[in-house]
Amino acid sequence: MRRVLVIAMCAVVAGAAGRARADSIFAINFIGERIEVGDARVAALGGFVQSVDDSLGVLQYNPAALAWMKRFSFGAAGYITSDVNKSETLDQRSNGTTFTHLLFAFPLYKHRVTGGVGFRGRYDADGEFIVPGVTSEGDHYNDHFERTGGLFSVPIQVAFDAGDYAKIGLFYSLERGEIEETWLKEFEGNNADASSDRQRVFKGHAFGGGFMTRPIPRLSIGLTYESQIDYDVDVTETFTSSSADTASSETASMPARMTVSASYRLTRDMTLFAGGSLCDFRDFEGASFPADRTAQEQIGSFGIEYRLGESRVPLRGSFTYEQLPYTIPDGENIKKVAFAVGTGRLMRGGRGKVDIALQFANTGSVSTNTYSDKSVRFYLSITGSEDWKRKRDRRE
Repeated sequence: MRRVLVIAMCAVVAGAAGRARADSIFAINFIGERIEVGDARVAALGGFVQSVDDSLGVLQYNPAALAWMKRFSFGAAGYITSDVNKSETLDQRSNGTTFTHLLFAFPLYKHRVTGGVGFRGRYDADGEFIVPGVTSEGDHYNDHFERTGGLFSVPIQVAFDAGDYAKIGLFYSLERGEIEETWLKEFEGNNADASSDRQRVFKGHAFGGGFMTRPIPRLSIGLTYESQIDYDVDVTETFTSSSADTASSETASMPARMTVSASYRLTRDMTLFAGGSLCDFRDFEGASFPADRTAQEQIGSFGIEYRLGESRVPLRGSFTYEQLPYTIPDGENIKKVAFAVGTGRLMRGGRGKVDIALQFANTGSVSTNTYSDKSVRFYLSITGSEDWKRKRDRRE
């Protein structure tokens, strides 16, 4: 339990590092697991490292995928999660619902240029832990820590269609958010309590690009680059004694990320997917996070999609491996493995679809890292498209 609490206390000084998931022990330091970029189909095929080349694949990591959009299109996605956190002395279950994506895409020029604007929820930052203690005078107290808030981004994208051999996408993302952390030192009896509150307001931006190509009819390849994310952080701290209140400005920089993915149509009914991502968090700067606690993030996934029978109902499955971008205090790397399955249903003659996915994941190990997290997630996404120009022409 002490090791878990050490990590929790390290989390307090790492508050400016974004994109983490609060329903896991491992996400408590804010630079752990990010919200996956993609709809339920992408989740069932291995996560945000995938690029799916179809006309309804709106919610994807690679901005070049928007080049397949020839009509006004939209997408929304989220998930329900249940996590069981365990250590030698801790057994805790957390449940939650997260709305992760909303995106609108629309043709701009002769079906060759497509634009898009949307929302991505980075994480739900709610968290809490209690540490008991005793003063030098022998008074018992509880250190109570609470955190609320979160980060989100608004990506603005444009994609160019140069045929099967080249789809090119660019994006600019506004990064915003607010995190509030509260410490309460609660004494037993009638002794005076002490408290402090720290509020961080984040403002940042990022840019990047993507490329997709289909060199032969059966093979698609994608490459995505996301720049370093620079945050300006306004910090306000208040204490029991107002004379100690402070206000300051900080900065934090998230390292750049490179992702590669590919899909291969093995048969008429079966397609294979693979992808990988590298991001060296040892280049992370700011927020006083100890440099010897960061590591290189490594992600790899393999997925398969099979169209069943005459109804063409898709069956999907995948395996994903991750090395998280930080270590526990003794320096051990933390691994995550996940399995996912899913399916979907086309609607309105192929102009809309609903996809679902179920993911089972395990992060860490009680025997290796002294704690672990087992999670189950249910993903749901809805995407659709409409040709407004054609409907207007019919009315005229």
